[in-house]
Amino acid sequence: MSATKAAVNTPVTLTWSSTDASSCSASDTWSGTQGTRGSMVITPSAGGQYSYTITCTGSGGSSKKTVTLAVPMPVMPTSYENKNDIVVDDPKLPNLQDIPGVTLESGEQNLSQRAVAFADFLQEGSFSAITASTFYRNAFPGSNPSKWPDTAAKLYLLRKDSSGKWTDVTSQLIKTPSERYICVTPGFIEIGDLNKDGRPDAVISCTGPDFTINGVFDDSSLQYAVLSQADGSYRVVTLAVPSIYAHQVALADIDGDGNLDILSVDTGYHRTPIVMWGNGDGTVRVDATRFPADMYQKAIYGMRAIPVNGKINVVVSGNPTGAQAGPPASNEFGTKVLQYSAGKFQYVNDLSAGIPKVTSSGLSYALALDAIYKAGYYYFIRVNADYTGSAIIKTDAMTGASTLLTEVVRGSSSDTSGVLKLTSQNRLVSQMADCGPNASKSTDYFHYQCTFSIPLP
Repeated sequence: MSATKAAVNTPVTLTWSSTDASSCSASDTWSGTQGTRGSMVITPSAGGQYSYTITCTGSGGSSKKTVTLAVPMPVMPTSYENKNDIVVDDPKLPNLQDIPGVTLESGEQNLSQRAVAFADFLQEGSFSAITASTFYRNAFPGSNPSKWPDTAAKLYLLRKDSSGKWTDVTSQLIKTPSERYICVTPGFIEIGDLNKDGRPDAVISCTGPDFTINGVFDDSSLQYAVLSQADGSYRVVTLAVPSIYAHQVALADIDGDGNLDILSVDTGYHRTPIVMWGNGDGTVRVDATRFPADMYQKAIYGMRAIPVNGKINVVVSGNPTGAQAGPPASNEFGTKVLQYSAGKFQYVNDLSAGIPKVTSSGLSYALALDAIYKAGYYYFIRVNADYTGSAIIKTDAMTGASTLLTEVVRGSSSDTSGVLKLTSQNRLVSQMADCGPNASKSTDYFHYQCTFSIPLP
């Protein structure tokens, strides 16, 4: 092989020769009878690992040789596509203590159930994972009876080995150990190419301690990105944005300048969704002037940027009027779709009216933590106002008419994480961490569901 690694659509030459052979045959990625010597040009059209084996036979027997070509998985244009359009059909990670070589620190809890994403960080033609553990260290005695995270979380980069076991490769990719410690509560991790080098980067939506401390609730946090470096490693950097409440972010090129932008909710500092315009080098410019004025001070916590028919649909979500245990009516928002036009985000649809308000359990599901678009419908994973239950709801993208597909009430062992993934078999699965034998935690905010999978209706 003229190169053992090549990008998609890059030609590579495979050459072979033999001595005293009368025939040769190919197997694995190629096949058929081959000459006893020759060459061919291979132009890989997709990322992956491709093995080429040739077996040559003569009067003295046969000989076999295999070479492998690694084609790094390309980074897609939006964080939505980098989650749903990649072939990772079992997007779950084991318990932290089940990963070889990992030693838990004092107070280190398991991997945060929503903070998980997949990309080819090692550039080897297969998907590795980025996630984070959380810590409870009793930093605020008496204020945190549920033992929610109260000190900085810790990043992990994981690789699945040839036997199918996940291994820790963080030290191989993040050279400065102190950079692994990020915000207290990493919410969602989104994948995109922020610095335009063709390799995946990650943005982590962050909040602080998610509970009241001495009568005060201030859950804002710095925001973090994990950026690829020229030597193949990664640096963890803080984004140039004030400390905000970024429950969720989404990545897409909003203004069409070729640079990836970051959209974020923020009910804390700006009190309106914001744009972090990408400069193409991993840095951003914060802009709080692009969303409609009536979104100010609304309880908006969900955000997804979804490519639909050549445009980016920005789906933002909170609790609608009348949601059980929701915020004051003046702060309620619902679920709405916006598109960027003429320098502003404009409303194009309101999907709030069709949300099933009351289910057989008596709970109202409103806040959409994730959304998948397919053939004219959104598939939402929604939670009620205090996260005691969740549901998968199918919604007509034009009319907002909705159908409840499945409902899970917390207290059983079947809770969902808040991140949906569409598999290559058109199934909706729960993308999450912590699915080992000790993953049952059904009594606090960090609840898990390890078997959720339904066919796309």
